[in-house]
Amino acid sequence: MRWGLGVAMMVLGGCGSSHADVSSSQPPAGARKAALVTRTVTFEAAADTHVVATSPTTSFGSSPTLEVDRSPESEAYLRFFIGPFEGTVTTARLRVYAIDGSSDGPSAHDPRLAGRNWNERTTWETRPERSNTLLSSAGPVASGTWIDLDVTDIHVSQGAFTDLHLLADSTDGVTLASSEHPDPTLRPRLVLTVESAEDHPAHPSRPVTISAPPATFLPIADTYVSSDAPTSSAGGAAEELRVGGSPRREAHLRFDVQGLTETVQRAVLRMTVGMDATEAGPSVYATEGAWSEATATWNSRPTRVGRTLDQVPFLIGLGDVDYDVTAQVTGNGQVTFGLYGESADEVAFVSREFSAPLSPRLLVWTGAPRNAPGDACMTREELLSTTVLPSRDTYVTQAQPATTFHREASLRVDGAPQAMSYLDFDVNLGAGQVQRVLLQLYALDAANDGPQLFRVQPFEPATTDWNHRPALIGGPVGDLGAVKRNQWVEYDVTAVVTSSGRHTFGLRQDSTDGLRFASVEAAREALLDAAPRLVIVTKSAPFCSYRGTLPSGSTARVTHSNRRESERVRHTASAPDGGFAVVSAVEQVQDGDYWLPQTDVLTLHRADGGVAWTREFSQPDVELRRVAVTALGNVLVAGEYFGAPDLGKGALPQGRGLFVMKLTPAGVVDWTRGFTAWFDMGEERVDNSMQVHDLATDAHGSTVLVGSFWGYTDFGAGPVYSGKNMPYDDEYPNSFVLKLQWDGAYQWARVLDADSLRGTHARSVVVDAQENVTVGGWAGRGTDFGGGAIATNSAFVARWSPAGAYQWSWTTPVVFSEVFSVGVLPDGGAVFSGTFDGRLTFAGQEHVSPEPDDGYDGSRAAMLGRLSATGQELVLRHFSDEGTFGSLAFGDLVVDASGSIFTSQSGWGRLLGLGDVGLPESVAPMRPTLASFAPNLDTRWVRVLAPLQDTSLHGDAPMLQLAPLTHGALVTGDLGAALELDGTWYMPTNLRMDLLHIHMRP
Repeated sequence: MRWGLGVAMMVLGGCGSSHADVSSSQPPAGARKAALVTRTVTFEAAADTHVVATSPTTSFGSSPTLEVDRSPESEAYLRFFIGPFEGTVTTARLRVYAIDGSSDGPSAHDPRLAGRNWNERTTWETRPERSNTLLSSAGPVASGTWIDLDVTDIHVSQGAFTDLHLLADSTDGVTLASSEHPDPTLRPRLVLTVESAEDHPAHPSRPVTISAPPATFLPIADTYVSSDAPTSSAGGAAEELRVGGSPRREAHLRFDVQGLTETVQRAVLRMTVGMDATEAGPSVYATEGAWSEATATWNSRPTRVGRTLDQVPFLIGLGDVDYDVTAQVTGNGQVTFGLYGESADEVAFVSREFSAPLSPRLLVWTGAPRNAPGDACMTREELLSTTVLPSRDTYVTQAQPATTFHREASLRVDGAPQAMSYLDFDVNLGAGQVQRVLLQLYALDAANDGPQLFRVQPFEPATTDWNHRPALIGGPVGDLGAVKRNQWVEYDVTAVVTSSGRHTFGLRQDSTDGLRFASVEAAREALLDAAPRLVIVTKSAPFCSYRGTLPSGSTARVTHSNRRESERVRHTASAPDGGFAVVSAVEQVQDGDYWLPQTDVLTLHRADGGVAWTREFSQPDVELRRVAVTALGNVLVAGEYFGAPDLGKGALPQGRGLFVMKLTPAGVVDWTRGFTAWFDMGEERVDNSMQVHDLATDAHGSTVLVGSFWGYTDFGAGPVYSGKNMPYDDEYPNSFVLKLQWDGAYQWARVLDADSLRGTHARSVVVDAQENVTVGGWAGRGTDFGGGAIATNSAFVARWSPAGAYQWSWTTPVVFSEVFSVGVLPDGGAVFSGTFDGRLTFAGQEHVSPEPDDGYDGSRAAMLGRLSATGQELVLRHFSDEGTFGSLAFGDLVVDASGSIFTSQSGWGRLLGLGDVGLPESVAPMRPTLASFAPNLDTRWVRVLAPLQDTSLHGDAPMLQLAPLTHGALVTGDLGAALELDGTWYMPTNLRMDLLHIHMRP
């Protein structure tokens, strides 16, 4: 195709979609089902009638019409039987046909219970109680038209009747068609908008928030090749890059990325489409193999590798399209891409030979350059993202000019018939320096050309329809190009959101491609976690991210585990040679929902952070939970299973239970042991669940395990009973302590059973140099550690000898208290972390929580305590913030060989005793926080990190996992967002979730 001068001038002049910013950039649209399914369910009236004051004893149940008037007084009643349907009702509308109109139509009312006492024989004298619960009013009504009354606020139950009353608002009454009207198409109906999404929908990935402009690279080579001319290299000199499926044609591009000094956070391949649009746009892949423009042919073309990087199904002619290629652009160097047709619908892109401004472009964003903090408190500034959901949103359509749609879970835009959407935000920009303001929307459909964004006049959703829609203000402030289905799109509105207050926007489609975006109602109804949002990016004031004495608490080394699949840590443990082992969960299918089966992975790292070996366990119904490494370098793993899986040494016992597995230092499975739980109900045996809570080992390579179970189990010395038959509502199981010797043979076990509703929970275990076993957790009334049953619920720490003989236990008579983690100091003493609510006396000193007399489980105080080698109370510190709802809560706790104590927590670093550290909780809540304490529990240092993942997407980020090293501690977390640590940027592979291992100095 050779373009004429006029067409070339149109393209150079900018016709087609403009891009104020890059739109969404995620996996292929065809990879997922529709995120939201919207249906309309209609029910015709099962009964209706009206009553008239001037005919007080007459019933009108068989009348073909309904009268609603104030002169003479008349009111109507309608009843609908609601049959079965699937989904959530987001909108309910009563539709009645006006035979004779009115200047002020009727109002719909909820009759409540008393108002349902009617039937078609009801008269004025026997009419039901009148309701004052207004649902909606009609306003002016023309004769021969339908009246739509919004009755969403009425309760609708399947398999039941729903009643509605119609009352007059004026003496100019209306005559409506009844359920007895001879024309069945005019009879009253209740129309429900029913919307549904998959159960537990995955959180859709949002665009990476970036504050700096991209670096732009033009291709150093581009070409296309064709199967019908297999030896031709003419594509290298062509002014277009043609891609299609019949004949098969591919485009290939090469870029030389140079000059980047920071980690890539986002990369986009932007292509300009030629004259023709397509509804099946090509996919982009990475390629390998040498080629040049002068020699590349179909027979010598490069080979595509890996998975699809991106695909956009709809492309508009003379517009731009963006492909996310972040997974392939990792830094400086040459990168190559191939575009491959998905259908016979061929499309052409502008090549570099036609025009530099329209040439393919590679846009690369990196983290802003940072230097490692050099002062004593590691002073930092951070970019903070604040998310604002709309206070109001709705859409209107020309096809239904008098109908409101503010209750529905989607926002519609279209060009024919016209539909527009509106969003209203109450914005507080705060005191920080605003860097960017982004409007993000989740697209439920695809379009080859997305809508324009305008500022609009303020509006009220309940009264906003097509006839009463807000006016646009000025020209467009943003315009989307191609939009992918089930993906986020983004408008940069920094230029218009310059002050706090109310900001309103409208979306107008400038093509005939209709599409929907998720509304705020989708989130309110728990259908999709995809409400529209304004993301306000601000720069914080300088703050101290560290308190203590350097180099303690500084970073010695960072290891980034970067699989292509999303990976999340479950547990980590140190190895005797300075390395570490990690149990993680990896998605089996790219973009698989989080509840689907995952592959469990066990990885052993060397002391330098490199990988010694990796084993994958993809068996269904198997979950690896905890890992430990013995003195000889063998790896112990404990987890849970269902069925009879084979982990490498034969099938485990059939049932539901837990397993222990030993691997050699080379990663070969040495042995496996399985334990199941059951309860006999007459002739039926019920499989019960078992859970692994923690795992430890001793100098002889023994396995020490704590967990919980229901019913009975046999650890090797005959059946033992947990004290609780099987799971019930509001009940929790009891716990056990189990020790297996180095070859997996049974040594001893102890059941910790309570007679309280909540069973005893042994959640943490550690073994000391003398091979004593110390366990911490929560104990219910009646638990016997070996010294007699305790009288009340309590936090506890207990110790047994290597042979399982009871040594001592510590409990506290505070009902709402719990130990989270235990550690052992070099002198054999125990240290523990936990929480309590009430008054706690420890070593003769009283400690009081913020709400000690609330009579229930109120705000808790964090505690850190030390016991002697014989269980005597030595010292306890508690941490709380008076008058504040939230407070510090410890996560993990470990002790290194020198006796230094390390803890992880979320935020509240200022409570740990060294002064203000980190940003205030009101500005940056729940930040990953690390601390170290001396053996006497004095605080040594506190350090607050930037978030390792986007908590707005993933919810509260999990606590950091800790493992003690010979000198210091290993910190492992899930990396799900751009993270700057000591001047270096880290980014999750393919914008998903990686593991980050940080070696902290002691």
